[in-house]
Amino acid sequence: MKNLLPIFTLLLLAACSNEAVEPEEPTVKGTFLLHLHAYVGLQEVDLYGINYETPEGRSMSLDFSQLYISDVQLVKADGSLYAIKGKSFLKNLKVHTYEIGQVPIGTYKSIRFKVGLPPSINALNPTTPSDSAMLNQPSMWWGNTAQPGGYVFLNVQGKIDTSLNMDKAPVPFVYKIGTNVNYVQVQLGEKEFAIEEDAYVYGHIIVDYSKLFTGITLNQAASLSVKTAAENNAALGQKIAKNIPSMFNYE
Repeated sequence: MKNLLPIFTLLLLAACSNEAVEPEEPTVKGTFLLHLHAYVGLQEVDLYGINYETPEGRSMSLDFSQLYISDVQLVKADGSLYAIKGKSFLKNLKVHTYEIGQVPIGTYKSIRFKVGLPPSINALNPTTPSDSAMLNQPSMWWGNTAQPGGYVFLNVQGKIDTSLNMDKAPVPFVYKIGTNVNYVQVQLGEKEFAIEEDAYVYGHIIVDYSKLFTGITLNQAASLSVKTAAENNAALGQKIAKNIPSMFNYE
């Protein structure tokens, strides 16, 4: 019996030595920011109510455009991901630059994020102190309050020429996309960049709202309106949600 304790201790030490050890995150970091501009085709949208031209030649204008971005991740040179945790923000037309967070120095090759809010935030009351500035926005609610239905992830309104010959006056459209099902992933292509110590590094991205209309039958009035959470479950709402990732590209 006297030998049992030392043997048990040795076995315990051996087991502990085989446990996986989480590598320490590098302490040397830089600051990563997203710089986003609204576009229609090749033209930057500076103001609401101005007519621009889509790539196929349609006249289009924006009257309102806001969207939530969350879960930003950077893809390292070796393909692994660095997640910038706890950052969501509301992108509007006037503000272009958003600080995302501190990132370890090194070489990265791509940017990933999601449009919308994670379920945990989507369920919050809009007056929650930590997120009230972002959530207490009635334009991003489905009705007179944000709950229990959650938030609108993408609210885009404007006018577009729906005529076959693209020579008629633009008509109004309203697309409100949301619900947890439509919390969509955006994966940009590869474009190498470096995070350097104490440096501010910007990811320059365009948001092309004309891409939302890809595959949409515009000459049908019903194709120009998605306003409720229930309508998000219909074919049109699902198609627009699937078009969201194609809106984003490097500037």
